[in-house]
Parts: sequence; C-alpha cells; structure tokens
Amino acid sequence: MVYRIDPNTKIGEYHLVQDSNNSQKVRTPIKLVGFERMPSGFYKEGYGLTAGGKSIIDEIYRRYEKSIDLTVTASRDSKLDARGKSVKLSLSQLVLSKAGEAARTIRKARNEEMRAETQRILGGALTQFKDMYEAVPAYSGGSIAKILESPKLVQNLSEQDQAALESFIPEYLSSITGTLRSKKKLKVVYDSLDAGKTIYLKKVLEEFRRKLAKDVQNESTWQDFLTEYILILRHSYGEVLQKESVSLQGKFPDFLLIDPYGYLDIYEIKKPSTNLMKLDASRNNYYWDTEISKAIAQTENYIHQSQRNADALTNDIRKHKGIEVNIVRPRGFIIAGKREQLKSKKLQDDFRILCDSLKNLDILLYDDLLESLESLVSRSSV
Repeated sequence: MVYRIDPNTKIGEYHLVQDSNNSQKVRTPIKLVGFERMPSGFYKEGYGLTAGGKSIIDEIYRRYEKSIDLTVTASRDSKLDARGKSVKLSLSQLVLSKAGEAARTIRKARNEEMRAETQRILGGALTQFKDMYEAVPAYSGGSIAKILESPKLVQNLSEQDQAALESFIPEYLSSITGTLRSKKKLKVVYDSLDAGKTIYLKKVLEEFRRKLAKDVQNESTWQDFLTEYILILRHSYGEVLQKESVSLQGKFPDFLLIDPYGYLDIYEIKKPSTNLMKLDASRNNYYWDTEISKAIAQTENYIHQSQRNADALTNDIRKHKGIEVNIVRPRGFIIAGKREQLKSKKLQDDFRILCDSLKNLDILLYDDLLESLESLVSRSSV
C-alpha cells in the first residue's frame, strides 16, 4: 500500500518506498489532512514528492540537517517547528502546487535550451541541419509570470531590460483581440495605455521643469527637446518636421508642424531667457526687444518663402516623408521668454497689444507651455 485516505475524516497517509526521492530526509508515512482523494505533487508509486516538493524538502533539510515529519494539508497555512530532534513541517497544498508549477516551468525552459543547443550543434556539423545553426530556445510559458513575481523587480531592471519592455508592451497590447463585449480584455488595454501615458507625461513634465530651472540656457538644447516633445505640448498637431529631414534648400524654417488636416505651420525656437520687451521711457511704452524683433522678421520671412515656394516644399515633403501637406496661409509661432518677465500690469497690457498687432504670428511663452502640460498631466491622472 502506497497511500490511503479516509473520505469521512479526510485524513490519510502516504508511505515512501525504500530509496525514494525523499526517504533519507522525510520520515514515512507522510500525513495527509483535509483531502478526500490523493493530492497532486506525489508520485503514485511511492517515490515521494515530485520535483517541486522535493526542492522544498531539500532546502529545509539543508538548513536544519534533521529528518522531517511532514504533513501535507488542504489548509492555506504552512508551519514549521525545528525545536525537537526532527523538523515538524505542515506544508500547504497551495505551496506544494506553486513549487510544482515552478519546477515544470524551469524544466520546460531547460529542455528548450537543450533542444536549441542541440540544433545549433547539428547545424554546424551536418549540412542537412544547417538551417538550425542559429536556433534559439522557444519561449516557455510561465517564465514571465515567474519573473514578474520577483521582489524589487522594477528597481533592478537594466537598460537592456527597459528597452526590451518598451518594445514588447506595445506589441503585446496590440495583439489582444476582442470586441466591445470582451470588456475585461479591452479594459486591460485601456488601463495599460492610460497608465503608460500618465507615466510618460510625468517624465516629460519633470524634464521640462528641470531644463527651465537651469541658470544657463542653450537654444540648440531647447530645439532638440521641443522637436522630441512638441506634439505633446501642442497636441493639436500630428507631425513634426525638421529642415534636414526633408532636404529643403534655401531659407526655410528648421521647425515645421503639420496639423491633422495637413496644414503646415512654422515655429521659431528661442531660449526661455530671451528678453521679450524694452521700455521706451520717453513715451512710457514697451516695444519688442531686439532678439524678439529679429525672430519676428525671420518668421515672417519664412511664412513668405513657404507660400512663394509652396509647390517645391509640398513636393519635397511628399518625396522624403510621404506626407501630403497644404500650404495655405501658414501661421508662425515664436517660442521664447517666460511670463514671469511681465511683472507689472503695464508690461502685461503692452505685451498683449504687441501680440495682437502681429499678422498671422503668435508669441508662445515657455511657462505657458509648461502650465498646459501640467494641466494635461493632472487630467490624465484622474
């Protein structure tokens, strides 16, 4: 007899055969409590616990170096008492099942690795198997689940891990099939995208604040930053183009944005520290500072050139980017300065008057862009 269970009391015992996997470490019989039939995790021929349970026994024996009085219970609680001559272990079937699942996952992964290695060896040795020379192990189901249960996983991710996840997650989410009736699956996609969007926006906001707080500002640094994130800061657009990306010749802006309808606008980038206005003391009025005046003139020239050479510009963008654009009265935008420069009511009023006097051109302040991004992050976090 290997095992017996009383279905009325739900108590039974399992007898180990001589020279079984666990006979040197576990006393026979093993007690079974709370089961109407033989639980999983045992060899039915009496050879003891399967691989997952055996690894648990080996680990406990390694620590205490005492034989183990084992009870496997249907309860969710596991207990251990090592104060006597033997270790008294009450092991939950749930724990035993988890260990068994882990052992099967590891064994399957090792088998796949061995198979792939064998294929590579054959590929190098036999022409009939040369197609297998670069074989790689097939993914073993459950491996990712096991990894995701690791403590402090996020903190210990390497740059290689992060890059792999950033590539994998969008592919996985796009592979989830379902209709509006499959609400659970679709909610996973929606919640994942929403959480990812919020994290991404917060990172952009953090970087924006950090750059804006620097004492020394560099125009090229802001051009790079805004090229990367302008579609977030100005989310009414769908595409950003730089001059070098379309091989334009002549005097054209370095920064072009295209809205969802294909209409093109022109952006000129200056530093946040760029002074906006100067005081004409004799008339007690403010006028544009030299740097802003130059930017206005340059942007107006860009608008003129883009309209004058609309066909060449349209064809060039179509050829190099595969995008159809409409060059019809493009608007110009200059990103420069900060609202904190407008310290008085007079400054604020004159700034508004000067902006309103511009033809088809707007001045965008850096802290206004920042405030817009903060509002977007706040809404996405709700």
